[in-house]
Amino acid sequence: MLYQFSFKNFKSYKNETIFDMRAENIGEFEDALLIDKNQERLLPVSVIYGPNAGGKSGLIEALRGFITLVIEPRRILMNDDKKKYHRIFASYNDIKPYMFDDESKNEPTEFQIYFSTESNEYRYNLSIQNNIIINESLYKKGFKAKKPAKIFEREKENISLGESLKKSSASKNVNDNMPYLTFISITNNNETIKDVIEWFENITAIDYAKNVFERRVVIYDDIEKDLFLALIEAMDIDICDYRIEEKDEDKKRFKLFTKHKKNNKEYEIEFIYESEGTRKLFSLVPELIEAMRNGGLVIIDELDAKLHPKLLKYIIMLFKTNVLNRKNAQLIFTSQDLTTMNNQVFRRDEIWFACKNDDKESEIYSLYEIRDENGEHIRASAPYNKQYLSGKYGADPYLAKMLSWEE
Repeated sequence: MLYQFSFKNFKSYKNETIFDMRAENIGEFEDALLIDKNQERLLPVSVIYGPNAGGKSGLIEALRGFITLVIEPRRILMNDDKKKYHRIFASYNDIKPYMFDDESKNEPTEFQIYFSTESNEYRYNLSIQNNIIINESLYKKGFKAKKPAKIFEREKENISLGESLKKSSASKNVNDNMPYLTFISITNNNETIKDVIEWFENITAIDYAKNVFERRVVIYDDIEKDLFLALIEAMDIDICDYRIEEKDEDKKRFKLFTKHKKNNKEYEIEFIYESEGTRKLFSLVPELIEAMRNGGLVIIDELDAKLHPKLLKYIIMLFKTNVLNRKNAQLIFTSQDLTTMNNQVFRRDEIWFACKNDDKESEIYSLYEIRDENGEHIRASAPYNKQYLSGKYGADPYLAKMLSWEE
């Protein structure tokens, strides 16, 4: 489970930015919280709102780019396309420093992630500049342990190994542009490293601004069809079945047909004639099923695009329903949809805003962090979406500016 992700000097973000999935001590949706083996309470869902160019997608890009740094070299060197690497949609060259400050351009971009697996908690740090790894470290802490143990530390070409890697005679001959975590996962069979890499590989990061959804239906056709169709039906989509027609042996070219029932008669149409929202669901539902089964982290930019608010709420509540989310899957997404920005869907610490400050630097903060004129937290019963539209939360939507243009 993801506890916290922080980064610095990345695109429109200059200063250290902390995105936290640890729950605040508030009494909203307590039954939906995820509980780790130390009884720490974590959020199943977080959403980021804000104006265009405010930094919503930048936060997702930072996390997605960081994941790419770790797993992309494995895909290339191990020639392994069977895993979920295609879900990340980031480039190894997407790591760019803050661009509106000459000093920042000459500083490294820094990342830190704090997460847990079934066996340990981990804290991993990575700093990179011009594709060169500057600093890197990995620490682990058992759930009953009093203090963390060093797995490795790296400062440019100098690498210091913890006891577990020393015992396995881990090599230090890593290129300066490859994370040592990635290198050691390829060259050594260390159980701790395998545990960490499996957590990274279990992340799904999707950008729905890129139209690649249709081919995923073939890739994930091995998922139980009944469960897939049951979720589609639960979302009130009028599809009773589907069929895939292969066009070549390697399954890279295909046709997909959906079946609809009307007046006790079935009708079949080619998938390309379905609505964009339905096509998006056909790519998304398999990802949700797999996340629920494996307890993975799902990161989606523009989840609300092409989806009816009712469907968006349904997807959110999948992660907030413990009966369904038994493996502690988590969802992080950006949205512009205000119909779901309310206390019937989210806790205050699950709602985040991204915007640029007076220095044109992006920053983020949660709804729970905002104080009113009396220094009090925003009430849990407040109309979040209306107050957001009025500009009360700082991340001013353009509508508020348009309504007050005469001022």
